Amino acid sequence: MRATYQEIVTSADRTLMDTLTLRRALIPLLTLALSLIIVPILAESAHADGPPPQWIFPVVGTDGVDFAYSDTFGACRGSGCSRGHDGVDIGTYGVKGVPVVAAADGRVKYVNWSWTAENLNPERCCTIAIQHDGGWETWYIHLNNDTPGTDDGLGWGIADGIVPGVEVQAGQLIGWVGDSGNAEGTIPHVHWEVHVDGVVVNPTPHADSAMRIPAPGVLGVDPACAAGSTCDTIIGVDTAGIWSLWDQIEWPANKTSFYYGNPGDLPFMGDWDGDGIETPGLYRQSDGFVYVRHSNTQGIADIEFFFGNPGDVPLVGDFNGDGRDTVSIWRSSHARVFIINDLGEDGAGLGAAEYYFDLDDSDVVPFVGDFDGDGIDTVGFYRASNGHVYLRNSNTGGPADISFPYGTQGDQVLVGDWDGDGDDTVGAYRASDGRLSLNFENASGPEDWSGFVGFFGYLPAAGRSS
Repeated sequence: MRATYQEIVTSADRTLMDTLTLRRALIPLLTLALSLIIVPILAESAHADGPPPQWIFPVVGTDGVDFAYSDTFGACRGSGCSRGHDGVDIGTYGVKGVPVVAAADGRVKYVNWSWTAENLNPERCCTIAIQHDGGWETWYIHLNNDTPGTDDGLGWGIADGIVPGVEVQAGQLIGWVGDSGNAEGTIPHVHWEVHVDGVVVNPTPHADSAMRIPAPGVLGVDPACAAGSTCDTIIGVDTAGIWSLWDQIEWPANKTSFYYGNPGDLPFMGDWDGDGIETPGLYRQSDGFVYVRHSNTQGIADIEFFFGNPGDVPLVGDFNGDGRDTVSIWRSSHARVFIINDLGEDGAGLGAAEYYFDLDDSDVVPFVGDFDGDGIDTVGFYRASNGHVYLRNSNTGGPADISFPYGTQGDQVLVGDWDGDGDDTVGAYRASDGRLSLNFENASGPEDWSGFVGFFGYLPAAGRSS
């Protein structure tokens, strides 16, 4: 029976640690020796329809700590130097099972040299090719084919759901490092190739410039939510309207994806019917319409109505403690928050807000959370000009009850109960490197959790989706 390789680094693999010092020395010596015998190198002159993507390095970790590589493109391979090396070998210091990720958004072209999901012959395990925009393509060869702690050839080092034709996102887990194929008996590594319009090119410059994904988590807290706790998680929405709901904040993540809404809609999550599960909502700024669904699936809105004026920003929360979320608005032109505790219906307008209050000024980004754990959501805000977060425990104007510096300019702030302790705290998403940082105590200081979560077109919503 074929085993599923789910553990990233097993305790059995860790028995190799006593040999890692020797192997760390062998990898650079091996690559240096190979680079001394070079066959004519194929120049990177192939034409592409577009520039290369912003690459993600295909192996998770840190250079010189978790992996090592050097430029061996074109080095002799085969009997009598019968062929040149078409890729770069990324070694992991003797450790199998290190996560391998998609280097860019794309579509899986083949798995195990098969173009169809029905013919993934395990005897050819384990190889993946991914097509990207602009004529670019990447190959991932010698993925793991062993059960943890063995070299038995009975494993399956390709992530669940990775089959020909499936769409993948940059940084998405696709498999694990191994020694399959003609690499049996060698130090575990991934052979990574880059092709342009069907022509192989030197991948080393692309590997050098690729964004690294460090091992997830800090301070030994991974995942953020303790076992047995009920916590909020993240929901990323891309520019095509694809929602990706994480089952919990950890990496690699299990995600549920579906289409909902139109490009330009502002996404959010809310518990609209009081069942404890948050589901999608959208605010269309062009006309002030709100569209909400009662399930985390693709489909049309279950409820639609309009509230506010074009250009308003939605603020979602349970503002009266009845267990149901509603959609209020922030109007920056007036520096004013308008609160209402009902949802509309039948495409009609909600009418006037129940009450309103003003924030300090319009140069802020408001957000909503239950900051003191009393069951009522209130409005806080982030001021980018000084990098401070301001929280109030009542929906009234006035000075902040709590304020502290957090994040850097350009971060997108989101709020959730990340650790399941009953109160909401802030998080910051940095679109430039796809990382999420979380604070568990609403206080200044180092982040309590940080990890790569990917690249989204819109601010990731936070919510409890299961």
